[in-house]
Amino acid sequence: MQKLYRDKDWLYVMYWTKGLSTVQIAKKVGTGHTTISKWLHKFNISVRSRGEGCHLAKANHCNLSQKAKEWIDGELLGDGHFALSSPYSAKFRYGSKYLEYINYVSDTLKSFGIEQSGKIGEEYKKKMDCYTFHYDSRDYTELLSLRKKWYPEGKKIVPRNLELTPLVLRQEYIGDGSLIHSKKYRPYIMLYTNGFPIDDVKWLVNKLKELGFVAIRRNCNNSIYISVYSTQDFLDYIGECPIECYQYKWRYNKRRKYEERLRKTTH
Repeated sequence: MQKLYRDKDWLYVMYWTKGLSTVQIAKKVGTGHTTISKWLHKFNISVRSRGEGCHLAKANHCNLSQKAKEWIDGELLGDGHFALSSPYSAKFRYGSKYLEYINYVSDTLKSFGIEQSGKIGEEYKKKMDCYTFHYDSRDYTELLSLRKKWYPEGKKIVPRNLELTPLVLRQEYIGDGSLIHSKKYRPYIMLYTNGFPIDDVKWLVNKLKELGFVAIRRNCNNSIYISVYSTQDFLDYIGECPIECYQYKWRYNKRRKYEERLRKTTH
């Protein structure tokens, strides 16, 4: 019976597609890493640099589920971002004035197999007159592909293959959305997409329209307005808020109760 590592296609998939080191491949098939290196050379399969090889031998790995990818995508539409510590992996970072939300971020990522790096940071912001809290994940090889998707040239963009699922929009709304109440109008929603290129925001607006929401891009600040006619539909679509500190963004009935009280006093 032919040994697996003597199959060129199998060896290529293990080494390049799955990113295993020669040591890891050798353990899978019960041989030495020098044997794997010999067969890579024999098949003319290009090998990694020593730096990349050393990294992969010690790298952190996670198996990202579809739910994990959607959750992370939603956070990146909002305030989340990726940082690079090496050319071979990336870490997730998030900052918030709510320690409760930072703990939620840490717990959620941990459930996805992504561990927190060190302790949660704390910093006093004089202009805001409050403390902010900062989360860093450990570096993971699998987060690098997501980083490249969102930062193809070093600046964050909206990937054109992004699907606006309920989970994606929920996490964006938590990070960069507001439910605006006024005495004249029913509540409406603003998504503060100011930091993205104009074409990306226009693309997001079109995707929201495809979902059936009445939405426009506001030229003055490159944000997204979701009409009073779609506000409740949007909140229904994204589902319940997962964390207490942001429940106020779901209090759509505040205006309705005001109107009911006003009606009673005028009749």
